[in-house]
Amino acid sequence: MNSARIAIATVGLCASLPALAARPLVSDTADVIPTGTCQVESAASRLTSSGVPSARAIGVVFSCGVGGAHQPALGYARARAGGSTEQGFNLGAKTTLVEPADGRLGFGVAYGVGLSKSGSGSFEHDGSSVIGLLTRALGDGLLGHVNLGWSHSRLERASSTVWSLGMETGGDLVWAADLFGDDRSRPWASAGLGWSVLERFSVNAAYAVQFDNPRVRRFSLGLKIGF
Repeated sequence: MNSARIAIATVGLCASLPALAARPLVSDTADVIPTGTCQVESAASRLTSSGVPSARAIGVVFSCGVGGAHQPALGYARARAGGSTEQGFNLGAKTTLVEPADGRLGFGVAYGVGLSKSGSGSFEHDGSSVIGLLTRALGDGLLGHVNLGWSHSRLERASSTVWSLGMETGGDLVWAADLFGDDRSRPWASAGLGWSVLERFSVNAAYAVQFDNPRVRRFSLGLKIGF
């Protein structure tokens, strides 16, 4: 993977909603935040791979709960690697169809469209995605998540099946683990930790590796503010 492709991959990871919407979890959840509340999530990440310059990226997602079952969001990411700069916007939303409560299997759907920009060029419509979301309690204080969906890149003229399996604990100290990927590349594994410093402020860190040759590794630090 060359440096330009690392930058593009970084923007894809950071600008998409599942990459930031539930950090340190990678998988998205089937529930939404309460109506009338909003949150801002941000993360800085570094991708490394043997033989090519590392990529650095920042990403941010702003979202609000609407109508009891919806969570529209706007995401932005910027990545730089080996002199190449990529930027991306993602406009999307998540809708809960069945609330995951009282041991019940929850079901939702996330959907969005993306714009991307390379170097000094202009923003162009690039990606579209629709992802089904499942969430269920696996035990006391443990939740499991399954994501399965479809994404399309207009600029690369390619469609992909995207998927993820994730688990997370509850409480002020959250542990999360994920296995995720698509049908066009090797899967990733991720592990992360989140800490609620205040009632509506938390910080998190995550480490992910792609089972490719050579390995691609990503370390990220993030924060979330609710209001």
